Amino acid sequence: MGHSISSCVRQALALMAILINVAAADALWPLQTYKSSSIQTPYMNVTKMGQTEPGYLFLTPEDISRGTGHPAIYSDDGQLVWQGASGNYSALQPQILNGEPVIAYWSGYTGEGFGFGHISILNSSYDEIHRVTLSCQEQNFVTVFDTMAFDSCIDIHESQITANGTILVTAVNVTQADLSSIGGPKDGWIQDGLIYEIDILTNEILFRWSAHNHPAQVPLADVRAPLQGSGGSGVNSTYPYGYPHLNAIYKYGDDYLVSSRYMCSVFFIAHNGTVIWHLHGRTGGDFTLGLGTSFCYQHDVRFEFQSPERVTLSMHNNDNTEFTGHTSLTTGLVLDVELQGSKEVTLVSRLWDADEPVYAESQGSYQSLGNGHVLQDHGATPKIEEYDENGTIVMRARFGYDNTMQTYRTYRYSWVGRPSTKPDVVACPTSKGGQTAVYVSWNGATDVQSWKVYSGSEIKQTVPRNGFETTVLVAGLSDGDSVAVEAVGGVGDGIRSESVTVGQGC
Repeated sequence: MGHSISSCVRQALALMAILINVAAADALWPLQTYKSSSIQTPYMNVTKMGQTEPGYLFLTPEDISRGTGHPAIYSDDGQLVWQGASGNYSALQPQILNGEPVIAYWSGYTGEGFGFGHISILNSSYDEIHRVTLSCQEQNFVTVFDTMAFDSCIDIHESQITANGTILVTAVNVTQADLSSIGGPKDGWIQDGLIYEIDILTNEILFRWSAHNHPAQVPLADVRAPLQGSGGSGVNSTYPYGYPHLNAIYKYGDDYLVSSRYMCSVFFIAHNGTVIWHLHGRTGGDFTLGLGTSFCYQHDVRFEFQSPERVTLSMHNNDNTEFTGHTSLTTGLVLDVELQGSKEVTLVSRLWDADEPVYAESQGSYQSLGNGHVLQDHGATPKIEEYDENGTIVMRARFGYDNTMQTYRTYRYSWVGRPSTKPDVVACPTSKGGQTAVYVSWNGATDVQSWKVYSGSEIKQTVPRNGFETTVLVAGLSDGDSVAVEAVGGVGDGIRSESVTVGQGC
């Protein structure tokens, strides 16, 4: 389930990774392009060493070097399934809303580790059915970008839908605070971390919690970010102290599990705002840390098990930031936390790829799948891993060079795509014995089995679907002939493309 690695080996691997990254920094990760679509998407390089769980990979690959990003779905063979419009995206999660599968994601304006935007909720046809917003004006938000105005002040970090038709989101607000206890000014400035529960249908705020409003239970002394750097010095509203950087929320009953990256802490918060308990990854907080249970700068904290006596937590343990360097091994952690009696934290499992270890600076996710499998994404390091029930790695997937590509999280999820569009087609003459290459794709369709090519009412050929774009070589067509393609099988069975003319758009 876990592996050990010596300090010398770890340092050597870290140095090797740095050298590789420096060499790759000047290179651009190749993009997959298509004839029938203008979509360009990063190649997903997948290697399987065993059986993986079913489902597609949902992520938001951001090409830092090219300045582009998209919400996307990939299959296990590295093929693109769906790509949304270009923009700034985060917190993409496939979920269930009112019994139906949906995709929720954040989009908007990004700063350094935070943002101001809204949550889009898409149905299986990729149509936006809800847009969740948080009024900056009504909530009296101050941002580091004043006098810029934003329509919505939801932060980049969470889009968790509850069983009650509500959604959990984070937000950041610049406000004054006494920083003298940590060596800063008494009349200093911080970037407060807030969580909200919002009704999806009405946008009504049902719960609001501010870290700054609970200084005794969320003390500045627990923050691990230096006062100089990581968001500013705290001397004015333009450069506030980056605290506490909340990056995950989940609701259990009436209470909320909240992760603070820069405090290296997990809080369990009651509906009245009181902190029920606090687990600190370095000091223990309300608990005693056992061997191998230390963590810091973590992401995607969730309960694997919950009872009045004990909880089991899972997380993506980055243990690195932009101000610490990249010397700590990034792992997936599962911890047992005794809520009564000994109040001890014990290690359940610690996962990493011993052959290709990662030292991720930021972001990432940990998802428990069926049959004991785990999917782990490394955020700023564009690598996805799946482990089996024995902790053995069964899949590696890369979609970019380090420091050039990233995604906030990745999830595996079953999905049936029902695009409201029609298939895209282009037909181009070739030099292969007068044959015409008919290229067909259908962005977002998941279960097309084959494609049927028509010229007029005549079926010219039927071939199995082959990845995002299928190429069909058809004889007996000439420039100016009309061609259409029809989907066979799946929910889109019988849907036909618009007719195109051979030679146009080639």
